[in-house]
Amino acid sequence: MDFIKTLVIILAFFLGLALLVHICSKHKYSLKYSSKDRKIEIYPSQDKSHPSHR
Repeated sequence: MDFIKTLVIILAFFLGLALLVHICSKHKYSLKYSSKDRKIEIYPSQDKSHPSHR
């Protein structure tokens, strides 16, 4: 029974992370994770397909 609980917790964690990445990419945000401080930064991404200077 403990194995099933652990498996469900791990599955929920990865599904939540996948949902966060999906929402960020849908709304054109970038995701940065730094393991030393263990923090996640979400910020608007820079679209590099269009030149900024004309």
